[in-house]
Amino acid sequence: MRASMATHAGADAGEKNKAVLTREDQVAALRKNEAFDVLVVGGGATGCATALDAASRGLSVALVERNDFSGETSSRSTKLIWAGVRYLGTAVASLLSRETLQNPVQSVKNFVGEIKMVMGAQRERRYFLETQPHLTNWIAIAVPIDRWISWPPPMGHPLFAAAGMLLPAVFKFYDSLCGFTCPPSYIMSTRRARERFPQLDSARMKYTQVFYEGQHNDARTCVAMAMTAAEQGATVANHVNVVEMLKEDPQDAQRVSGVRAMDNITGETFDIRAKKVVLAGGPFTDELRKLEDPDGAPAVRGAAGTHLVLPGYLSSPEMGLLDINTSDGRFLFFLPWQGSTVVGTTDRKGTPSSTPAPPEEEIEWILNEVKKYLSPHLRVRRSDVLSAWRGWRPLAVDPHAPPGAPASRDHTISVNPESKVIFLVGGKWTTSREMAEDVVDRVLKEAPELAKRAGPCKTTMIPFIGGEGYEENLFVQLIQTYSISEDVARHLARTYGVRAWDVCKLVRPTSKGWPRFGVPIVENYPYLEAEIEYAVRNEYARTVRDMLSIRTRLAYLNSDAAKFAAPKVADIMADLLDWTSEEKQEQLDDARSFLSEFGGSHPAQTEPRRPLQDLPALFKSLDHDGSGFVDQIEMQNAAKVLGFSPATPEELLELFRKIPGAETGRIYEKDFVEFWNANLEKEQILQALDKELKLSLSKLNEQGESSSSSGVMFG
Repeated sequence: MRASMATHAGADAGEKNKAVLTREDQVAALRKNEAFDVLVVGGGATGCATALDAASRGLSVALVERNDFSGETSSRSTKLIWAGVRYLGTAVASLLSRETLQNPVQSVKNFVGEIKMVMGAQRERRYFLETQPHLTNWIAIAVPIDRWISWPPPMGHPLFAAAGMLLPAVFKFYDSLCGFTCPPSYIMSTRRARERFPQLDSARMKYTQVFYEGQHNDARTCVAMAMTAAEQGATVANHVNVVEMLKEDPQDAQRVSGVRAMDNITGETFDIRAKKVVLAGGPFTDELRKLEDPDGAPAVRGAAGTHLVLPGYLSSPEMGLLDINTSDGRFLFFLPWQGSTVVGTTDRKGTPSSTPAPPEEEIEWILNEVKKYLSPHLRVRRSDVLSAWRGWRPLAVDPHAPPGAPASRDHTISVNPESKVIFLVGGKWTTSREMAEDVVDRVLKEAPELAKRAGPCKTTMIPFIGGEGYEENLFVQLIQTYSISEDVARHLARTYGVRAWDVCKLVRPTSKGWPRFGVPIVENYPYLEAEIEYAVRNEYARTVRDMLSIRTRLAYLNSDAAKFAAPKVADIMADLLDWTSEEKQEQLDDARSFLSEFGGSHPAQTEPRRPLQDLPALFKSLDHDGSGFVDQIEMQNAAKVLGFSPATPEELLELFRKIPGAETGRIYEKDFVEFWNANLEKEQILQALDKELKLSLSKLNEQGESSSSSGVMFG
């Protein structure tokens, strides 16, 4: 009886959820010729947080984003809400450097500044996890110690050569900076480490240090923040691009009074006016600033972070790993996330780019670093990479600071003295709420007329949409009410909070004994077709790319699975949004192009490789996972291995079926070589594997006829 009452109470809570305006209504509100108090340009973590802060204080707020919410760097993080233990190290290193002898006062100030920054991040992490339990969780992170003295030392400072002896004290101090409100750090013995993290190579470990950080699904957190801002009254729209700054004040020709924007969905252009304009474009803020001041000094130095996703079985489901002493000094995280393993690092300087395409050398570097701590019985292969991407961190510089002002060590808020435009750069996901509070405070300082009617900051107490009334056993209630599977129920509860009830109202029967409801978008992942309808109607999803990368995380978890799911997603969205067949094809083409930028199990091939190989060598290149046999998927991936335009997958599969062993799904080298030599002429091989390869047989004979005894072909 008690469980039944809880279930109905949860369902009723879902029915009482406050609705937000549709995207079309929001765009219509932007088009009205009424000036907003604040216009925020940029719908990533800081932009959405700023819109939420300003709206919750009672200001009229507009937010526009050229892509989808968090569609660029805010969706490409390490998925951590972390306070930055590395900053403790840099603080101590700077205090013990030669510069302290030359300028002790400044060194002490820098040290105190770093400690305050860590304490602030600790405070924000606590707010995040306590206020948004439906979107966040604590994650244990192991730091394996295999020697008492390390050289070269971590972070390049001689003091840290003794990290093996110092870490327990360092992490207890780290815990103290948040008043011990996080789960406590502890030392784990080798035996216990083997039990908790069997993938770890514990044989050579002295001990394992464990500490805790927060974790979340970054893109979903950002979407929830944008929808919460809309719930608080903000006018919020994605896929709206700012193309021009408006300067209409006859008394002040340089002052920006709004923007000219284009709706990327409809192609329509309109003006949005505001008393204050805030640029929150993250690493792309300088692009926006050029619209107001083409000659302005840059404010952003980009730092790239490459991340890749490996199968979940390579990590402990309950514990991550941190390497504090990689070969080039960067930190490397190895974390369970969404049923998979995300591995990544940051701070490779470069020019920010919108493409998620990761450098192949970074993928290889990460894989090599990962192998150092995993059991030698586990092979971490290039073919294990399910997806890979690159995002950009906006390191801040204030171009409007007076001469001699110190550089910001966290985030920077600056006002253009001529245009009066405010911009915000720097920081990280953990401090996005604090950054928003700071920038809205600056807005009110610059506009006293707004300060007179604005309330205090409330964002430390506002749960994001779906968080009101959330409880940990929500997933059980969803299973009992809708007969969905446990993994789907957990996913829905941790993604939508109590709004999961609204999603479940849309689920369709599976025609199975169990689960009876919840048709998946693609097998082996918990995403449902019902989520597509919910996202279109309630979260402003308007492109296939939106669904595959932000509303679900398929592109980031498994780029091949996302490509497979794209046609189904396009079909459902076409029905919901009344796309013509041409529009649906354009959407599908755009999604496929975007998905092709993600890394996968095979390296991207920019130049075709067509060297002659003998058949045993070719077999080894096709056997990408090193299993000793070639399966159907590897045959279909042959074109990626060989490096040229392939025949159709159907033609490659037909070849596969002709080879001995195909009936078992496994072709071994001996059968492979004998079959090619005995059954196919070279011309047929070339035609089957590459219809576009225009090399004559005479050239083939010139270069390789003498090797025909072993079987020669283009690979």
